[in-house]
Order: sequence, then structure tokens, then C-alpha cells
Amino acid sequence: MNRFTFVFLLILLAPISGGHAQETAEYRARINVTWSAETHPLDFPLRPTFSHLIGATHRDRYAMFRDGETGSSGLELIAERGRTSLFRLELEEADDRKHIGAIFEGGEIEEIPGENTLSFSATADFPLVSFVTMIAPSPDWITGISSVPLRDGDRWADRLELPLWAWDAGTDSGETYLSDNQDTQPQQSVRLVTTPHFLTGKGLLKVGDVVIERVR
Repeated sequence: MNRFTFVFLLILLAPISGGHAQETAEYRARINVTWSAETHPLDFPLRPTFSHLIGATHRDRYAMFRDGETGSSGLELIAERGRTSLFRLELEEADDRKHIGAIFEGGEIEEIPGENTLSFSATADFPLVSFVTMIAPSPDWITGISSVPLRDGDRWADRLELPLWAWDAGTDSGETYLSDNQDTQPQQSVRLVTTPHFLTGKGLLKVGDVVIERVR
């Protein structure tokens, strides 16, 4: 074997480095809540919180929530009660159908404004990420992200910064944070909250943002 052939074989056998052709990636998400009496003064509640968070990595055949589409029973329970047990069962069922990669959870954010950090892993087969949490108290308002791509071709994203908007789950007709229970029949589709609490003359007010950074 001559020297040229030896060097050529070394190049062929060398592991691929960097963001290309890597099948897995580890991420850290930092959720920053800016929702406050200063940013959202109308009727701002005395004990604001973001409920227990639940999320997943997944394929494009699955959507955690989507503008204009009806949410699941598990999403309704999160939106109205902040409870994730039924939603997790729905995720596990989607996992059985090979739509879900990893399920992850995060604790409540009880100090508002405030932040929370959580970690999750993604694979090339499940390159989208979603999560949801209840804006509490509220009739059925949630925030989160849905079907955000972490991968473009064979390259993983290094950093994403995304706004967090208030969404109406379409299951309760209340229009203020402390409205009495008003079950919406028939159930409406998920849509952005456009009450004066979040839509002002300056436009739609976000409740925070999330920074997703690749750590490995």
C-alpha cells in the first residue's frame, strides 16, 4: 500500500464531526416569562403561574396544537386545570404509533416574571419539538411552541429564540383570567387569544420567549 492510498483510507474512515450527519442532539431550553402586571396590566391576576410543562420531540405526523385545529381532551385538561396526566397518556399512545421520540416535563413557574430551564434530546427520526403549559389563572389559555424544526437537512440548529404567545384552547368561553367556567359547545379550534389582555393598540403581546440551545 503506497502512502497516497493509506492517507485516502484514513480520510474515508475518519468520523464525521460538527453538525453534519449526526443522528442525535442534546438541547437545553430556557423559558423566560415576561408576562407581568407591567406588560399586561388589564385584570392581571394576584397569583400568576405557568403550570407544569409537558413536551415532546416528534415527526411531522403529530401536532401538539395547531392554529385553526381542535385540541385533544388532554390539551383541554392542561388548558383548564394545568393537569398533564391525560395528555401524557395521549403522547404515549402517539409513541406507540411511532410518532413521538422523547417525552419531557418541567415544573411550574411560580414566580412571575421568572424562568425555567429543561433539557431534552432529539434524533434525526424525530426532529421537531413542541411543549405546552397553562397560563394560570385563565379560562383555557395556554402557551408553548408547536412543531418547531430542530434540523435542516443533516444539520442541527445551534440556537433558536422563539416568542411565546397566549393561545385559546377553544374549550371555555371565558374572556378574563378569573371568568366562571363556561364550557364551549361545540368545542372551538385553537387560536391566539385576542382579548384586550393580550391584544392592544401596540399589537399582540407575548408572554415570554424560549431560547433553545444545542449543548451536544
